[in-house]
This record gives sequence, structure tokens and C-alpha cells, in this order.
Amino acid sequence: MEVKPLASGESNLNYYVRTERGEYVLRRYPLDTLGVCRQQELRCQHAAAAVGLAPAPLCLNNHQQLLISEYVTGGKPLTLTPERLLLLASTLAELHALKVQTPIMQVSQYLRQLMHNSQMPALEPAASLFNALQQNAHQFEAQPSDLVLCHMDLHQGNLLWAAGRIWLLDFEYTQLTDSSFDLAAISLHFQLSEQQEQQMLTHYHAKRRFADNQSALRYQQSLHSRLKLAKVLYSGFCWLWYQAAPDYQDAAQQWRHKLAELLLL
Repeated sequence: MEVKPLASGESNLNYYVRTERGEYVLRRYPLDTLGVCRQQELRCQHAAAAVGLAPAPLCLNNHQQLLISEYVTGGKPLTLTPERLLLLASTLAELHALKVQTPIMQVSQYLRQLMHNSQMPALEPAASLFNALQQNAHQFEAQPSDLVLCHMDLHQGNLLWAAGRIWLLDFEYTQLTDSSFDLAAISLHFQLSEQQEQQMLTHYHAKRRFADNQSALRYQQSLHSRLKLAKVLYSGFCWLWYQAAPDYQDAAQQWRHKLAELLLL
């Protein structure tokens, strides 16, 4: 038997485990991960694994805070090429087509929960940033929504490239919310240019399954305005996620600066 730590995973302890039966990933969770429901995470990963988007989860032990999944042999953090960007857009469209029973994220409520968990004092300039976030959340919630199953944590460490495919990892924040959040996450984490972003959006729209042509047209017409707001809100989520983790204050500051930059646009 072989056990060794894996480099991926920012807030969880991930280990590679090899036994006579096969290769696995063991994830050990902290006890207080912002109210994450592990059963919900398991359902979402199972659904993604069933269509080949994620490694299959094999065992969840809530008492020990352990999740064992299949290991993706030869997997590397995703680096983008023009072809892989289009494949990522197709992968996202396939994820967003999945039907899983999960709660719907209430954006304003979620922001207040994150702010409370971050234990940040109500001092300037943090108070002004949070107020601006709330205003953007109200604008976002006033627009027609495109509710789909969103991953909500699509950074390079949660996207693997192996055997010509993209694999999604870590479904702990996955929930029903507007599709623009996952698109915003990709654009921000991979620092897409305007041209790359437009290529991603065009290909994603072509791969999405809409009820009819009118629904597809409405989605296309509203996407850019929702994506702009989603980038602000997602940056705020990241700021507050990292602010709540004592070991990630540098990342919290980076996202705080990104948020301030976006709010000036």
C-alpha cells in the first residue's frame, strides 16, 4: 500500500492511495467548511461522474470527514490552448445540463453568510467593498436568471487534463445558480482576454440545450450584462472565502484588489 499527499486542493488534505485493488484519492475535510453539505457534494459528483465529467466518488464518511474517489491517472492541472478552451466551454455546457436536487443559491443571503463567516470587522475600506457587493447582488437578482447546476470553484486546481479530456474535481460548492458564475470563474482564474472570453461564450452558447430558439436568444441578449455582474460577485465570494481561512490571507488580498478593480470599471 502507498499513501502520499497530493499538491492539488487549497483547503482540503488530499492524498493519493494505491492498494492492490487500484488507485484512489482520499480527501480529508476540516470540520468547519462554511456549512458545506457533503451529501449534496456527493450527489453532484455522482451526477457528473455518470456522464464522464468527474472521477466517481466511492465512499463518504461524514463522521471522519473523508471522501474517497477514483484517481485520474496522469492528470495534470489544466493549461489552456485554443482547442482546450472550446472543450472547456463544452464541458461546462454539459455540466449545466445535469439535473440534481440541490438548493438554489440566494446571492444576497450568501454574501451575508460569507461576510459573517469571514469575521471581518465593519471597517473601511472593507465596509464600502461589501456594500458595493450587495448593490451588485441586488442588480443581479433583479435580472432574469438562468438556473443551472454550477460548480462554483473552477480554478486550475479543480480542472484536470488527462487522456485528452477535462475532469472536474471538488464539488463542495456546487449548487443551483446562474450559469454566468461558472463562466465568470473561468474568465477570472484563467485571465482570459476579451477575444478568448468571446470565443468561450460563443461556443458555450452553441453547446447549451435550450427549450426553444426564443429562450436561446433571450439568454444570449442578457449574458454580457449578467457576466459583468457575476465577475464582481464571484471576486467578492473569493475574497470572503479566503478571508475566512487564516492561512490564505495573501489570496484574500489578491481577490480584494481584483474586486476593487472591477468595481471601478
